[in-house]
Amino acid sequence: MKKFFIISLLILFGITLGSAQSIEDLQKLEQLKKQLEKAGTTMQKSQAEKIPQVKNLEQFKEKLSQPPQIGSPKVKKADTIAVKVEKKAQPVKKSSLPIFGFDVFERARIDFNPEIYGPVDENYPLGPGDELIITVWGEVELRHDVIINRDGQIFIDNVGLIKLAGLTLKQAHKRLFHRMGQSYSSLLNKKAFLDVSLGKLRSIRLYVIGDVRSPGIFTVPALSSPLQMLFYAGGLRKTASLRNIKVIRNDRVIATLDFYEFLKKGKEFSNVRLQTHDVILVPTATKRVTMTGAVRKPAIFELKGKEGLIDLIALAGGFKDNAYIENILVDRYLQNKEHKLLSVNFKRLKSEHENFPLMDGDVISVPTMNRDAQNFITVNGPIYGPKKFTYYPGMTIKKLMSEIDSLRGDAYLQRVQITRTLPDLRKQLYSINLAELLKSPTADFPLAPQDQVNITSSLTLFPPDSVIIRGAVNKPGTYLLKKDMTLKDLIFEAGGFRKDALITEAEISRIFPFRPGDKNKLARIIHVSIDSNYTKNLISSEDEQFFLEPFDNIFIRRNSDWELQRNVTIQGEVQNPGTYSLKNKTERITDIIARAGGLKPTAYLDGARFYRAHEGVGQIGIDFKEIFKNPNDPQNIILQAGDRIVIPERMFTVRVAGGVNFPNSVLYQKGKGVGYYIKAAGGFTDLADKGNITIKLANGKQFQPKRFLFWKYLPEKITAGSTIYVPVLAEKKEIDWSGAIRDAAAIMSSIATTILIYDRFVK
Repeated sequence: MKKFFIISLLILFGITLGSAQSIEDLQKLEQLKKQLEKAGTTMQKSQAEKIPQVKNLEQFKEKLSQPPQIGSPKVKKADTIAVKVEKKAQPVKKSSLPIFGFDVFERARIDFNPEIYGPVDENYPLGPGDELIITVWGEVELRHDVIINRDGQIFIDNVGLIKLAGLTLKQAHKRLFHRMGQSYSSLLNKKAFLDVSLGKLRSIRLYVIGDVRSPGIFTVPALSSPLQMLFYAGGLRKTASLRNIKVIRNDRVIATLDFYEFLKKGKEFSNVRLQTHDVILVPTATKRVTMTGAVRKPAIFELKGKEGLIDLIALAGGFKDNAYIENILVDRYLQNKEHKLLSVNFKRLKSEHENFPLMDGDVISVPTMNRDAQNFITVNGPIYGPKKFTYYPGMTIKKLMSEIDSLRGDAYLQRVQITRTLPDLRKQLYSINLAELLKSPTADFPLAPQDQVNITSSLTLFPPDSVIIRGAVNKPGTYLLKKDMTLKDLIFEAGGFRKDALITEAEISRIFPFRPGDKNKLARIIHVSIDSNYTKNLISSEDEQFFLEPFDNIFIRRNSDWELQRNVTIQGEVQNPGTYSLKNKTERITDIIARAGGLKPTAYLDGARFYRAHEGVGQIGIDFKEIFKNPNDPQNIILQAGDRIVIPERMFTVRVAGGVNFPNSVLYQKGKGVGYYIKAAGGFTDLADKGNITIKLANGKQFQPKRFLFWKYLPEKITAGSTIYVPVLAEKKEIDWSGAIRDAAAIMSSIATTILIYDRFVK
């Protein structure tokens, strides 16, 4: 029955603890804890420990439940703390800023369970459950692994019971040395030595409540710190206070932790030794302000006590370099009624050693300076080194020139323009002769802040001239005209002559600087003798002595008689097939075949083909039989480079393709016409276009059957190797019989008329 009662109380205690998230729930939690402890002591038949009165806890809760009294700062004079109230100012907009310090808990897990290793400091308080490793070495050697029992004692053979609970590790060492020295005199005589260390640490039960993600009871190692307990509880809620975390023991607050001390100084609160049944309370934050603008760490900060603007700036890492601190804006709501925007002169605040009190919900914005630097001079143009210089009173153009690294050779100093910014931001232009000023011992020109000194390059004012060379040189184009540049220099710079260059004379086209009396003249043509010797000799040639002038056009003519070999190819049934170079520009087809040793007996001239590569002409239909019978026939054309002649062997078939039932090759029959071969290929299909049959002979010629009245005939004979192609219609055409009869009647009428006229004329 008592076991059932204890289990019920434990379940009720866990449910109550899960819902305890404020200071008001602390009383119920403490009462349940006391009932559990009392029930446990009854079962063990041990004396109940004295429990402090609840009155202290209630007073503590009442004190914590009262929010801090934060009212409007009482300001007697605005000048005293450098505050200006701007009633009509626009409110500072809040941005989505992080809450300072909460990023530490972003990845905190509810199953956080670190293992604690490493040495334990000598101030560690011992308690029931701690394992001690006691080692003696020297004249006496022994080792005892003992665990402190619930009574806080350990037992050692030949020594007896020793109470260690409540002692630090250092104090325990001292007590053990004294007690064991009574049994082992070697310790006192320093002939033996004692070492006391901790083995397995005891576990303690702690309560974490308030604004944490997972409040509850946690059994943790005794070395756990308050910071670790926050991770055991899964981290903090966004409403939690980081600066007022309380450690409660026996209804009394034994420590108040400021988590900012950890964030700013790395303090882990290891000096706060947690004990069983300690309560860690994380209250709700009551004073938060938002820090935006030109500070190093904009965020939402929690303030405590009398901390004000100066403390907030320190938490935010101080001002940025461009912060304007004489007008810091504080956006404030007063008692849910009034909305004001306050202006704080931080510079005056510091000088008068004052602080500006802040209220919960304040939004502080530090503006940035939007002024541009004015104490500088800018130099633009052909100079070496920096182009901006610090202005100082009394600065002149000569002093500025002494600070410049150096001027480039193309700097045009005879006219330098200085642009000055006037107070109304308009621009004023000054032009000076800097070359004359630098020569004069007394003359100078005063400068002003933000002056822009513009030095122009002489290459911009007077662009360099150029010449053009065209024709038979390796790199024709436009070239910079250099001083004293000759025709030979230009040819050399253009890569010299091409192989096909006519190296006799160059033609130079030169413009007139000013038009002469004859307005029709455009240029003067000059012919200069040239040679292919690029060596610089003491005795100069004519082209070496001819100096170029701006915009000259030089033409190196091409030798029209110079060209590479013209090669043609002959393949197939000739005695010596291969590639041949033409001997002259009038060589014809029969001539090259004769040079190839003539035709073989197996040559089939009806199927000979001729291809021309020049300009992509392709195959040309030529009757080779005819040109061999009559070499003067126009078909015996003059050959060109890239021509190809193919003389095949004897062919024996005619190919029929397209709109026939069985497209194939039909054995050639001398004298047979189109109908024979169409019939041999299975006849026409239903969609065959019978009126547009095309015959392509083996030599490449193409033709179609011609019509005379009702008769069709072939303009040439079909030879072996020919191809007959019958087009195929997309759809079958219906015969227009009425049109056919009408056409036939018209033809018959024409024939009758012709016969009648002939008959009368003859008679």
